[in-house]
Amino acid sequence: MKTPKVLLIEDDPDQISLYRTVFKLAGLKLLEATNGSKGLAAAKKNKPDLILCDLVMDGMDGMEVLKRLKADSATKNIPTVMLTNLNKKSLYVEAENLGALDFWAKTEVMPQEIITRVQKIIS
Repeated sequence: MKTPKVLLIEDDPDQISLYRTVFKLAGLKLLEATNGSKGLAAAKKNKPDLILCDLVMDGMDGMEVLKRLKADSATKNIPTVMLTNLNKKSLYVEAENLGALDFWAKTEVMPQEIITRVQKIIS
């Protein structure tokens, strides 16, 4: 059985390190991209089972990444969850309208809960 791949598009090294650890402990393969354009390229190349995308990033923000993922036939069907510190209803609605599967506030969803949610989505 192949190990499911999750792509994390995140520009904060501390967050990347945290998720790298919890995913490894859970036996999940985590691919990492440190900005939006690297994330788009990694999504196309690796065809992950799920994308977790930060909202606030330098250069291209998460909403723009989401728009581009959903506009590309190669990536439009990959489930994408927005992962952010900005817990605003308007952002949640915008992300949903753009095709995000879900919207998780980092401050409200502990890393272990993220693993549980990810496993539910990819299983």
